[in-house]
Amino acid sequence: MERTVLIVDDEMQLAKLIGRKLTKAGLSSVLAHTGSTAIDLFKRKEMAVVILDYMLPDMTGLQVLEEMKRLKPDVPVIMMTAYGNVESAVGAMKLGAVDYLNKPMELEEVKELVMKQLDTKVEAPPKENDPFVFQSPEMKRVMAFLGQVKDTDASILVLGESGVGKTALAHWIHSNSYRGAGPMLSINCAAIPEHLLESELFGYQKGAFTGAATTKIGKFAAADKGTIFLDEIGEISPSMQAKLLHVIEDKKVMQLGSNEYRTVDVRIITATNKDLKKSVAEGTFREDLYYRLNLIEIEIPPLRERMEDIPLFIQSQMKKLNGKYKKQIYIAEESINLLLRHTWPGNIRELLNMLERIHIVKREGTIMPEDLAHASLMSIPKDEPVGSQDFSGSLSEVLEDIEEKMIRQALGETNGNQTKAADRLGIARHTLIYKMKKIGISL
Repeated sequence: MERTVLIVDDEMQLAKLIGRKLTKAGLSSVLAHTGSTAIDLFKRKEMAVVILDYMLPDMTGLQVLEEMKRLKPDVPVIMMTAYGNVESAVGAMKLGAVDYLNKPMELEEVKELVMKQLDTKVEAPPKENDPFVFQSPEMKRVMAFLGQVKDTDASILVLGESGVGKTALAHWIHSNSYRGAGPMLSINCAAIPEHLLESELFGYQKGAFTGAATTKIGKFAAADKGTIFLDEIGEISPSMQAKLLHVIEDKKVMQLGSNEYRTVDVRIITATNKDLKKSVAEGTFREDLYYRLNLIEIEIPPLRERMEDIPLFIQSQMKKLNGKYKKQIYIAEESINLLLRHTWPGNIRELLNMLERIHIVKREGTIMPEDLAHASLMSIPKDEPVGSQDFSGSLSEVLEDIEEKMIRQALGETNGNQTKAADRLGIARHTLIYKMKKIGISL
């Protein structure tokens, strides 16, 4: 079957050179030098891939891209843009372009990028035990967009509240991309002290510092040909931001104690629940790094905005827990209806943790509404026995009352130390702060 590439560029000589290169690779090509001509050809002829310049005589490449995506959304479009024009590349990727090239570029690079799109156009069958279950319109839009960009090398910034599934989404992107057979490494940037983060990311040579008894490969080198996921990216220091920017731009890393660079082929996915735009405006996060990481931006909506997904999460989790604990526990419809009334400030993580807690204490049978309340009281202070509690009102009201008592006790026992209180409660500090504001607790 003939595979045709549409090349759209007003630089006629460059378009011809690209066409010749693709012809040698066994592809046919059609040239267009204006946006209107390109759209007309795109309508009339089946195109396997489109190479589209950002600047055209009669319209912008983004306008052409938008119309092409409206006409035939499944045809991959590769944008060409002037070197360093990151903002235009970001705009193109958000409109559906699969990748972009900086001019001037090598013809071999163009050919390889086109061939990669042709090789990955056939969708892989759904994987078993896929961590994502959804039916809400919000998540359908998110996953449809990811379907367009997962097989590119574009860096992806995943946004969303704590517990919405940013890490799970990063793993989904990797495993469903052409890099899926390669390594996937994750690191929580907030959990590692700054002086150790560099050695974790880039590695070190034996003797590079006191205690470096052996040579250690860093996460970037270990993730070569795969993906690296940097969680809590908004927490890294300015000096680490500069080093990370260098890796992204040059695709090279240097171990501590070494004078040699090592080339790495790694896709970078980052995540944060911070407002990075605000951090850029405040000068605490580099603008150039932000645009490099934010080539593709995905925001996962909180669970309270996609309540349609809760029953699916419940059934999926119950199936996993039955296998994990070797027993058959079911959940009543009225129990699911009660769970739908909760606002879930901890999002999916809170829901899954609650279900596991209930599953553990339920020996057999079906989870009824009273089981939800009792399971939620497992951590009530010993001086307030379960039998003495007032269970009048809805489940959400009962749970909120219990939650407030536990938070107040944890803060009292830690003399108001939010970090220690959050650790005691088993939640993140920012989650505790959110709950304190909601309850009206101030220190």
